[in-house]
Amino acid sequence: MRMIILLATLALAIPGLSQAQGPNWIVDAKHKAEPPMPTGPKAYVGAWSVGKDGEGAHVCTVKFNAAGVIGGYQLVATKACAKAVPRWKELYAWRVADNGDIVMADATRKSVYVFHKLGADGWATKGGDRDRLLLQRATKVGVSK
Repeated sequence: MRMIILLATLALAIPGLSQAQGPNWIVDAKHKAEPPMPTGPKAYVGAWSVGKDGEGAHVCTVKFNAAGVIGGYQLVATKACAKAVPRWKELYAWRVADNGDIVMADATRKSVYVFHKLGADGWATKGGDRDRLLLQRATKVGVSK
């Protein structure tokens, strides 16, 4: 027991020896802090619901993948999006613009839709209510289509 106390005291006395090796977000073995929120495109990877603004409008789920493709990152849009999103067949990639907008682009890197931040959880394209598309994390709205 004395040997353990002696080793622990030495470990605390020698600079750098007592610091845990590994990610900087680990506090100790018993109490782990949450990892920091990802920044950049990784923060956007996952399922999103998209559809026209308005009550009763069709909504579909698209998936933002991390795989790189021409124009940004892989965007997967199902056939269900044909009713919810005009020009859905053109959608190929997604990316985050320098100003923080989310862009859905075609295979030639041309922007098809640009979503601007709305409050805490939503994104929307510009335009009137009938033309505007809304984008939100699918888990926040419970969409499974």
